[in-house]
Amino acid sequence: MVFRLQGWRVVRQVLVGLAVTLLISVAVIAALFLGLDIAYAGHVFKDVYVEGINIGGLSREEAIEKLRSELDLSALNRDITLSFDGYSWPLPLYEIDAYVDLEATVERAMKASREMPFYERWAHRAVFRGLDRVVELAIHVDWQKLETFLSSLESTVNRPPVNAEIKLEGRKLVFQRSRDGWELDVDGAREAIIEALSSTERVAELNIEVTPPEVSDAQVGKVITVDKTNHLLTLYNNMEVEKQYPVAVGMPSWPTPSGTYKVVGKEKNPTWVNPGTSWAATMPPYIPPGPGNPLGTRAIQTSAPGVFIHGTYNSWSIGTNASHGCIRMYIRDSEDLYERVPVGIPVLIF
Repeated sequence: MVFRLQGWRVVRQVLVGLAVTLLISVAVIAALFLGLDIAYAGHVFKDVYVEGINIGGLSREEAIEKLRSELDLSALNRDITLSFDGYSWPLPLYEIDAYVDLEATVERAMKASREMPFYERWAHRAVFRGLDRVVELAIHVDWQKLETFLSSLESTVNRPPVNAEIKLEGRKLVFQRSRDGWELDVDGAREAIIEALSSTERVAELNIEVTPPEVSDAQVGKVITVDKTNHLLTLYNNMEVEKQYPVAVGMPSWPTPSGTYKVVGKEKNPTWVNPGTSWAATMPPYIPPGPGNPLGTRAIQTSAPGVFIHGTYNSWSIGTNASHGCIRMYIRDSEDLYERVPVGIPVLIF
């Protein structure tokens, strides 16, 4: 019995000794790694990269200097170009006080190891293993200036869709081409700018929502214009000239009215009906189709009261102010125009 007690005491003493030895070893190892943490507190952990440049193991000052010498700072300091579908807008860096902050970049690299749990950091050191971590460049931006720039860009880019149209403004013929509506994605633009600031490409692709117009240039259809000054009728088809014809217009005492009208009717071999006006007082109530008919062989009625576009046998009057308000054409031209125009298209007289 005494022998057993003595054996247990020996075993207990051995176990206590081993435990003490183990605790001392752990304490020594912990002290060693704690000492390494303190000693390398001012250094970047091994195998930390910035833009492909390994700054691991370097002190703060050494890492900053290495980045300054190996980064393409001339490219990183160029102004940004904002781009969308062939359009571009410049963004000078001074407008948003933007630059690559090397000090903040190195601080970010050093923070990468400090944020690791101590046991993970010590495990890496125990096997001489680096972090194998990529750290992005730190970019300084004045956020208030950036928001001001984005607000200005938004007001420049955003626009409503515009329908194509041939119209009169006063007595001036205006061609309004169609245009897509644009709406800038401001949040996307902000992200694209920040990303471009850390790239040597210096281009930020914008996201702009495009709204097509209801009427494109190819959907305007046909429009008749009558230039009274130059005695010229022009037929447009989708904003392009289809055909032009010389015409006669109203004499000073019976002028052709100016304005926006439309074709309301068409008639082949028309019968002329006396309008009952003073100039027609001595004329018959009507004149049937045939030579001598004042409307010729084709008549296109407009919404302007009493105004027709028609042929005339008085070809000598073409190019002058000779009618009683109607628009006269050569017989052959009136027949050609008649086949080209549908009812309902605009007639612009100016």
